[in-house]
Amino acid sequence: MRELTAEEICRRLRPVLGEKIDRIYLKFALSQSNDERLEMEHALKILYEKHLNTHLLSEKVLLEPPEKSAVAGEYRLGTVTYADKEFYPFGLREKEWIRHVCISGMSGSGKTNLGFVIARQFMEKGKNFWIFDWKKSFRPLLLEDEEMLCFTVGNSKIANLFRININRPPKGIDPKEWLNMLCDLITESFFASYGVHKLLSDVLNEAFRDFGVYKGSDNYPTWYNIMDRLEGRAEGQRLKHGREAEWVTSAIRIAHVLTFGHFGETINYRGQYEVSIDELLSKRVLFELHSLNNPEKKFFCEFLLAYIYKMKKSSPSSSGFSSAIMVDEAHNIFLRNRTNFLNESVTDMIYREIREYGIGMICLDQHISKLSETVIGNSATTIAFQQILPNDVETISRLMQIRENSKYFSMIPVGQAIVRLSERHYLPFLVKVPLARSDVHVEDEAIKARMESKLKDGKRLKIFNDSVKVRKLSIEVAKLKATVNASGVHTLEDYSDLPYDERMKKEIEDARKTENIKNYIEYNDGSLDFLKKLKKGKMATTELYSKLRDISIRKCNQYRNDFIVMELIGVETEKSSNGIRKVIFLTEKGKKLLDLISCS
Repeated sequence: MRELTAEEICRRLRPVLGEKIDRIYLKFALSQSNDERLEMEHALKILYEKHLNTHLLSEKVLLEPPEKSAVAGEYRLGTVTYADKEFYPFGLREKEWIRHVCISGMSGSGKTNLGFVIARQFMEKGKNFWIFDWKKSFRPLLLEDEEMLCFTVGNSKIANLFRININRPPKGIDPKEWLNMLCDLITESFFASYGVHKLLSDVLNEAFRDFGVYKGSDNYPTWYNIMDRLEGRAEGQRLKHGREAEWVTSAIRIAHVLTFGHFGETINYRGQYEVSIDELLSKRVLFELHSLNNPEKKFFCEFLLAYIYKMKKSSPSSSGFSSAIMVDEAHNIFLRNRTNFLNESVTDMIYREIREYGIGMICLDQHISKLSETVIGNSATTIAFQQILPNDVETISRLMQIRENSKYFSMIPVGQAIVRLSERHYLPFLVKVPLARSDVHVEDEAIKARMESKLKDGKRLKIFNDSVKVRKLSIEVAKLKATVNASGVHTLEDYSDLPYDERMKKEIEDARKTENIKNYIEYNDGSLDFLKKLKKGKMATTELYSKLRDISIRKCNQYRNDFIVMELIGVETEKSSNGIRKVIFLTEKGKKLLDLISCS
């Protein structure tokens, strides 16, 4: 290890001694006496050990602190330190959040603690934020904000109340545009090939058409329907080999992940409790993802980011920083490696462009070397806690432009971090982050009770209030009458015993469903024959399929599954002397629908 020069010693002493050391160094530089210079060097070494709390032969993180005004900000994150001395507060400013923040460091170095500090600052300033929590680390924040929501995605025992149909696009987005985005996202999340992308696009497009989506219907298929169609294709290609058969197999595997268990229930929901993402953006929300496996976590986070991006793009209105999204384990979402056939991943594009809509991204990760270059290069604020992995040390030292002092990143004490800003101050400096993380345990039952009262009751109240608004009701009644007069659509149930407001609401919903079903039958050749064959009575599956000679088995299976969802048919098991068989029958709703179609 080489000995420090007098100039280097003075440079390191300057933040502590200020102009005094400038005068000492000037005197040293102008001195022509060797004895005087040696004496001054000796004095400088004594000052070094006295004021910097270290020895000349030992290593310590010594980064010159910036001016006080250069690091002042409304959102206080820590205190600037130098030579174990605390100087003044460091904080980010309002406009800097939408230029994104990248936080990295090994496990236990203080990343999550800084996440708590940031969240509390947002609470104090009245800002809304989301947290994608992979390890159940941020739950104690719920004790500090009674209005904060917590979705335990995939865990039905607590609060698996987030419900959405991922096939339904954000308001104002064309279904085909959303279909393409969704296929890009799925193939990126599951590392699928271009062939699988093409197959999924074709099947989704066919399902959208069959469900009347392109005709204006709001009856979007779910991935349960897509799974049935893919299995139908697989059945038709049972004896085939080659690439197409492999594409179908891969697509079915993806569909299985998207429909399996409680996660499938979360993203394939159709009903009155579907969550509005637009409304959630105006709240503080914690998404606990520890119950999901990694592919499910990855897809869920990427889907929400894509949905928000498209939603904001369709109705741009940004007046500065409005909300933030904090992503834990960010390298799982913002991948360093490129996708198979896209020049830029969907998530990278979102990271670059979402700031235009007032949303700031905060990425936390243990390994900055695994993060996408888009994230590293487009984060205006970089905060690095202790790093040990050589690839991480190399990446972060190059990013902060202190490769000659790359060893600093392995020497940072726990709870301290090196910060580099893209504005205000261009050199890295050391910051001490206050301890904010709480180890208070929040019971599952407390979360369950909170979410059921806030979300379910709130949704019910909203639905009830909407149903009794006279103005809205009169508009819906007028639409209903116009629909009945124009297309012969009628209701399938008897609601005469209900109060007027509830009856009209039910009839409106029923008429819409009937119209969607009629659209489905109109665009699916043979589907009406399927129902008509059952008009005489129940029939065994094989018997029914044999009478529908012009319809493939795949199509028959598709119609059967779709009509079960529409509640037009039922399936039951019968025992006989020949064994067990499944029989299909028309429900009362199915019989009424056939009568309506015959009349019209």
